[in-house]
Amino acid sequence: MASDSVTFKDLDLPRVLNTSQTDFVDEFYEPLLSRSIEYKRGVGYFTSNWLQSAARGVAELADNDGTAKWITSPKLTEEDWEAIKKGDEARSDQVLHETLEETINDLRYDLEYDTRNAVAWMIADGLLEIKFAIPTESLSGGDFHDKFGIFYDADGNRVGFHGSQNDSEQALRNYEAYSVDCDWLGTRDAEGVDSHEQRFEDLWKDRDPNVDTYSIPDGIAEDIAELRDYDNRPYTPFEDPDDQPTMEENDEITLRDYQREAVDNWFENNCHGLLRMATGTGKTFTALAALDEYLEQQHSPTICVIAVPVTHLATQWAEEMDIFGFPSPRFLFGTANSDWKSDLSRVVSNIKLDFRDREFIITTHKTLSEEYFREKISSIDGNNVLIADEVHGLGSEEQRKGLLDEYNARLGLSATPERHYDEEGTEFLLDYFGGIVYEYSLADAVPEYLTPYDYEPIIVEMTAEELEEYQQESKKLASAAASDKIEQEVVEHLAMKRASIVKSAENKYRHLRRILQQIDNPDHLLVYTNPDQIDDVQRILNEEGIVHHKFTYHEDEDQRDELLEGFDAGGWDALVAMKCLDEGVDVPATRQAILMSNSGNPMQFIQRRGRVLRQAKGKDKATIYDMVVVPSKNPGDDVSGSERKLLEKELDRFAEFAENANNKHTALNVIDDIRVKYRI
Repeated sequence: MASDSVTFKDLDLPRVLNTSQTDFVDEFYEPLLSRSIEYKRGVGYFTSNWLQSAARGVAELADNDGTAKWITSPKLTEEDWEAIKKGDEARSDQVLHETLEETINDLRYDLEYDTRNAVAWMIADGLLEIKFAIPTESLSGGDFHDKFGIFYDADGNRVGFHGSQNDSEQALRNYEAYSVDCDWLGTRDAEGVDSHEQRFEDLWKDRDPNVDTYSIPDGIAEDIAELRDYDNRPYTPFEDPDDQPTMEENDEITLRDYQREAVDNWFENNCHGLLRMATGTGKTFTALAALDEYLEQQHSPTICVIAVPVTHLATQWAEEMDIFGFPSPRFLFGTANSDWKSDLSRVVSNIKLDFRDREFIITTHKTLSEEYFREKISSIDGNNVLIADEVHGLGSEEQRKGLLDEYNARLGLSATPERHYDEEGTEFLLDYFGGIVYEYSLADAVPEYLTPYDYEPIIVEMTAEELEEYQQESKKLASAAASDKIEQEVVEHLAMKRASIVKSAENKYRHLRRILQQIDNPDHLLVYTNPDQIDDVQRILNEEGIVHHKFTYHEDEDQRDELLEGFDAGGWDALVAMKCLDEGVDVPATRQAILMSNSGNPMQFIQRRGRVLRQAKGKDKATIYDMVVVPSKNPGDDVSGSERKLLEKELDRFAEFAENANNKHTALNVIDDIRVKYRI
């Protein structure tokens, strides 16, 4: 875990470390990443599972305004290799683009929220670049199989490492080892780091004559960047101010009943507490109502601090504060106010000298935890209030420093206050804020504040050919996984190859056509696909006479605005999207959604459900059609454990969707039938 130090020299790093004696995540990656301002990594293979494990370290690298450069190997089929070896530039470019797109899609959809958000923001801000290396010339046909890296801290110290371990979850379980060079320990170590640094630069700049290095295509980089959560609300879009209660003509704020209860519970808990409320139910408005009433009862000088996870949210809070008649807040963080330290000093002086009895500050989680900010707030003997938006972000070891005892009143907001992989951080937040004082779930919000919905799980059976191929790949996978001689990247390549059979199941198109014919006059329909499906899906929509348009990263911002306006007005019956719901695009007019392609990431399907359930004029119900592929609807007794595990994950998603549906029991019956047949 990270300590207060921001340099490497306080770390006791051995010359050689191995997985038998060292927890590589807790004792190597996280301590170094959390102290780093730059990280260069060349690795033959890495998966999102490793990034999930190292989520806190990656996020803390971003917190340090750190930069990262990663070189890895794309996953190419034998056919792809042949196309590249033939030297057909156009075909090679197409193969690489498609392969990189698939690689990045797998990476981004499988990441846990904190890591995905950090990676996306780092790419958007130019802090992270990923390149792919392919051996050529004398190494043609081989893989980029190296494993090395260099960490840099703020004092210019460097740590280089090299070893057998890939960045994958399995590698963290293998017996693996690293040799470690620390450049401050002597000439030999410094030369070792220099060597790694030179190799990395040669690869990065495509100077190695036997390795070609490719950047991520701009469109794919933008695709990842747009996955960042502008307001850091997990699985959900911005809260639309138009959906919130507003000031009545008599200038009194009218709260919904549940918002009133939330405010009352906070006061009953001595003005401490966390509100766990579903997005769209007005967390921001509820918090400001609580602040308004709190200030009415207080007569001592008060500083009100609102801490937001990202700068974009500051404006939204300021706009809603205006509804309550609060004075314009000061934005005290670097990107909005380079002179924020001087302004904070004046704010504190105004309170101390009784020049002002109220001061309102909006800052970021990061600035809240900075030493200067903490010192100034701690110097005030008066009454301080803290409202923490997306409070789970303040549970990291570094950012929780901003949660001072000097905040007399404390209110934390989040739909998901628990922190993944961080029980310690979760417990700290619960203790500091005084526990969760109010909860308002999706089930509570339907149907009054979110649209009721029907849920139709669609079981898609493999064709005979697909089943035969699937079973063959399953046998190969089982054999490889059981072997001590086969490397983990081979095992994971086989797993991906088998997964692609599921992903591209032919019968999905038959079910799509049936659903379209079943829907009476389809309108305001969203169809979610993947890159391999989109052309066939559009062809079927054309054949069924449905006026539609694709909605992907290829469309620019103006086109997207036009498409959404046309969709809302009924100009398009349908939009065919690959990632619409993962971009923060709000489509409340949606009445039906067909999910042909899903990841196992709960972020994705919770977002999709939430967007479909947004209320809109004339919309009294939504319908969600969700496809899952099974090897067979009537399996034999030889079902493998891996097949059960794959299906169990999918069926859990089905159950999550079904739980609050109008037709809950009918939907669950479909799921339970498959569970029984597969003994899940």
